[in-house]
Amino acid sequence: MRLFIAFPIILAPEYDPMLAELHRRMANDKIVWSKSEVHHLTLRFLGKTPNGQLPLLREILKDVASKTPSFTLEINKLGVFGHTYKPEIIWLGFQEQPILKTMFEMLEKSLVEHGFTPEHGHFVPHITLGRIKQVDNKKRFWKAVENLQPTYNQLINVDKVVLFRSQLEKEGPIYTPLNQYSLITD
Repeated sequence: MRLFIAFPIILAPEYDPMLAELHRRMANDKIVWSKSEVHHLTLRFLGKTPNGQLPLLREILKDVASKTPSFTLEINKLGVFGHTYKPEIIWLGFQEQPILKTMFEMLEKSLVEHGFTPEHGHFVPHITLGRIKQVDNKKRFWKAVENLQPTYNQLINVDKVVLFRSQLEKEGPIYTPLNQYSLITD
């Protein structure tokens, strides 16, 4: 199974005008836009995972969740992954949250100790809005990203983490929650 660990995110309606304008300004570009019902913040992508590792993975997640207090995230920026000349992903990002970073590090350490492949690269919490296949006019694209920064900063209460199965289909990915784990609440 293709798996990932994430926090489901429902964007506030205040983002609708910004997203509509983003789609309008990038209508000539080839971008596969994410459907709002699948928005999430990926804590860790696992990829193809043998069924035999599921019990261990569930124990790791249960342990990490039981040591992590619930917290709040704040969406505060629109950004892009990739090179200036080859943008790859357009996303909404979050203000730095120390609890999230600690949770990621604790999860990563436990996964690696139990034989999972280490995550390479820097952890950048984000919600993928679209996967960029081709940009028609890069100058226009970057100006749109610069000018369409969010004017509303949504606060998101995180009180659970979810293990998802990802199935890639022509119409877009299907994400099925397999298990959810509650964080510590007051």
